[in-house]
Amino acid sequence: MTEKIHLRTPAKLYDGKWMDAELVLGDETLAIGNKRIPVKEVEDIDNVEIENVSAIKIKKDGEIIIKPPEKLHAQVFRFLSFNLKADRFAVYFLARATSGGVVSAGVQWEKGYFSVTEEGLWFLSPKKQERIPLENMGSVEKDVRNVGGQQRMVLVLSHVEKGSVLTSLIMCPETTLEMVNNYLQRLIKSHKPEIELTEEEKEILTLIYSGLDSVSIENFIGVSTEDLNAYYDRIVEAGLANVVKIRKEIELTPSGISMVDKVK
Repeated sequence: MTEKIHLRTPAKLYDGKWMDAELVLGDETLAIGNKRIPVKEVEDIDNVEIENVSAIKIKKDGEIIIKPPEKLHAQVFRFLSFNLKADRFAVYFLARATSGGVVSAGVQWEKGYFSVTEEGLWFLSPKKQERIPLENMGSVEKDVRNVGGQQRMVLVLSHVEKGSVLTSLIMCPETTLEMVNNYLQRLIKSHKPEIELTEEEKEILTLIYSGLDSVSIENFIGVSTEDLNAYYDRIVEAGLANVVKIRKEIELTPSGISMVDKVK
């Protein structure tokens, strides 16, 4: 039986440099240049930028970078995202419901799929194909939310993007919800190191999450800058935070003291 071909178009393939190649996307196979990829075996995809060129990274026994024509980029990305080698659940979802604790404007519940690959979580609908890298996942918990005027049990996914904490919601029948919750808890646990924190470290972690700066945290818990830096070192070494700014403490030189005397 002949495979159905969805599109055939000139495209680009990156292999250390961009090369012209024909892209053929079929029901079962994606072909570009001399590469043949069974669509159902694609492990994950992502939008990336290579040498200032927007492209699609395909993970299948390594990485393959392709650049469809701009007008076909979304079509290729959508087709591949719906056909990934993944566990998929039919759900209603509200992706990026909040950002930094603030309700996102314009987001709506969508009917679609929640898809789980080895490295990412996907919200899939005809309009939206959004990926959360597993390393960006924070927590998953069940909660009751008002949905269309009714109290419904949902899953709340907390994740980080460019330093902001986002939450996304999943709603589905409770048996499926419980199954997805258990699945995600195991998945996150397998990707996160087991770390024992002291009560002080837990408190500091919570204050950072709440958006307090270092000076406020020092005042709130009553520690010195040196002590807080020691806590920060432990939290960073544990992989729970990244350093975004190094505070600098300075003392005035005699010239500086003289300058202060002049401006008093």
